[in-house]
Amino acid sequence: MTNRSNVTKQKLLDAASDIIMEHGVHQLTLDEVAKTAGVSKGGLLYHYPSKEALLTAIVERLQTEQNDMYESLQLEGYGPIEAFVRLFDETKLYPERSSLHIDAEKMIAFLTLFAVDQDYAERWKHDIDTFFAQFQQTSDPVETMIIRYALEGMMMSEHFHVGIPPTELKQQIIARLIERARRIDTET
Repeated sequence: MTNRSNVTKQKLLDAASDIIMEHGVHQLTLDEVAKTAGVSKGGLLYHYPSKEALLTAIVERLQTEQNDMYESLQLEGYGPIEAFVRLFDETKLYPERSSLHIDAEKMIAFLTLFAVDQDYAERWKHDIDTFFAQFQQTSDPVETMIIRYALEGMMMSEHFHVGIPPTELKQQIIARLIERARRIDTET
């Protein structure tokens, strides 16, 4: 793929993400994406022949960013469990690491994609199951899964604005989860 083609694809994904963020996934149309990106509809269809293909690309880009950040954290010397906690540190306790933010609208786009693309949903489920199978191979799989579910619960609470504790408490929770993760990582 040429650099120009890659730039066009990124512009289209950025435009689609912006539309989802500003107006919701229900307002995402191919015409609006092409217009927002400044690309012809034919150019959009060349890269993404359907709304489903566009949604798939948005989710895949988000997953790639997440995977790259997780690997980067491990290259910086964090163990796999601590890297996972730091990946989802939405409290900004550690501001040197910008957290990956998955807002409610992106989550809705993600869930919409599951409804329209069963093959993608199955691939995603397999990848997630494979990833979390590693979490069950630690020195303390129960504690590891408690960390996972605590983070996922905090993330859902944040995204749906339900039962959100004050920032100081969230920071204390993240700090405690990091302590626990570090202990698991050093015992493995």
